[in-house]
Amino acid sequence: MSTTKNQGDEKDEIVTKANTNENNYEGQSLNPDLLAESLGCGLFQYLMTIFGVITIITEGNIIQTLGIIIIAACDLQINSYNKGWLSLSFLIGLAISSAIWGIVSDKYERRKLLQISLLINVVFTVLSALSYNYGMLLAVIFFNGIGSGGVLPLSYTYVFEFFPKANRGKAIALMSAGFAGGSLYASAMALLVIPNLIDLPFGSIRFTSWRLYLILCSLPSFIAFVSVLFLPKSPRHLLKQGKTQKALRTASMIKRWNQRFSKENNNSYKFISNHFDNLEPENSAKGNNENTPMIQLDASLMKDTKKSNNNDDARIMESPWLKYLIFVSFIWFCYCFGLYGLWLWLPSLYTYYSDNPETTCLSGFQTISNSSLITVNHTVCLDVHHQKNIYIQSMLAAISVVVLIPVAYFLINLIGRKWLFGAFSLLSGICVFFIWIIDSSLGVLIFSCAFAALSVSGWQPLSTWSLELFPTEIRATATGIVYVTGRLGAIAGTVIFAVFLHSSCTIAILSVAILCILSSCFALFLPDTSVNDIG
Repeated sequence: MSTTKNQGDEKDEIVTKANTNENNYEGQSLNPDLLAESLGCGLFQYLMTIFGVITIITEGNIIQTLGIIIIAACDLQINSYNKGWLSLSFLIGLAISSAIWGIVSDKYERRKLLQISLLINVVFTVLSALSYNYGMLLAVIFFNGIGSGGVLPLSYTYVFEFFPKANRGKAIALMSAGFAGGSLYASAMALLVIPNLIDLPFGSIRFTSWRLYLILCSLPSFIAFVSVLFLPKSPRHLLKQGKTQKALRTASMIKRWNQRFSKENNNSYKFISNHFDNLEPENSAKGNNENTPMIQLDASLMKDTKKSNNNDDARIMESPWLKYLIFVSFIWFCYCFGLYGLWLWLPSLYTYYSDNPETTCLSGFQTISNSSLITVNHTVCLDVHHQKNIYIQSMLAAISVVVLIPVAYFLINLIGRKWLFGAFSLLSGICVFFIWIIDSSLGVLIFSCAFAALSVSGWQPLSTWSLELFPTEIRATATGIVYVTGRLGAIAGTVIFAVFLHSSCTIAILSVAILCILSSCFALFLPDTSVNDIG
């Protein structure tokens, strides 16, 4: 009884505060965009941003470890013939699982599925550290890819839906910065841990420094997994599913968090409070039916909810969503081809120049006489001096990304997602072209850092833009499909770069440059979504 009274007093207080300002929401019926706008951006959204950054750190960290383990795991007999399969197995796992995670999350709870995918990352990263041979390492990396195939689209979609229009772009921009943070963490851990001489018996394996390194690299995934246990369901997704009571209860909780450190009178709170007044008590028979609309819903929302209950997947074949899906899929294919094609192989590319600076791409890397990386049937293993140089160069590439991230953060709303992505993609392709033109160890370091900064920063507008192109009920499905095409591009880029790096370095590098430039051209065929409602 006292609880009901307190809730009523809380609502009356909110309404009183709201009446002091002009009520911009008066007379408007409830829909996902208005609900998101009414929440504003406060303490809860800041905490969600931190969580989102941590989840993307886990993926940047995992991807960076692949390039490092190829060099560091000497005792598993990784050679020039089989090293490419490690990155490929991860990307194949990503490609297979991305669409499945997306489709399932549009029907079921996004938060729960994100928990599962993060747990997969934790478990299989630790298992990779305990691999007793190359085959086991290949298998666990594949399953790690399946987990990452869920983390990437689910984390963006889940966090994105808690933000109003004016802040969602910046939130996703900050999340994308986590990729650089993960790469920096992985490179720093490699520099601190792997050069140390550790060789301890552990069952049937020798516990060496690269195994300790992988265990330390599982920590970001573990932190993200624990964090998501304490987070709520997406109110936007709940509302689209017709679960109005749950959506408003979640909105009320977010509202209270945002009020704790804010003394401003926010008239948007009246919008939520007015809809609370129309909710029936939870213990009523009707109130137990989550799908029963007890408030005035927007007509388009009721129509969308009905469609959602019938067949969400069919909506993606309707206009204009099908057109958007085709073009954004082409963009992701080309961009991932370029980014992963070069990014995963940067540590290996550094080794070619560091071993013999006089031997260049144009002269053919296959002529390097002292490089164990290209010697047939020989273990890929570098001395401590070479390893440290490679890890330092990888750290410099990650640091360059951190430097450019704030620029993308402030420009994403000013310029717009479409044009900012197009500029970053075009400049990324130009940087790769200059790697080929200058063709020296210093040139590779400078322009690979520029490529890393531009291409990773390009994920900020691209990720936001891709999410905003589709309405809530098909957003995760579309994102999953887009991630599949992106991973197929990544697989193609990785294969082509690995095959041609030794035999025709020009093809390997120029293919990356051309595909990055093509992705900026495809962007011209889609609308910018910076100021649009997203449904």
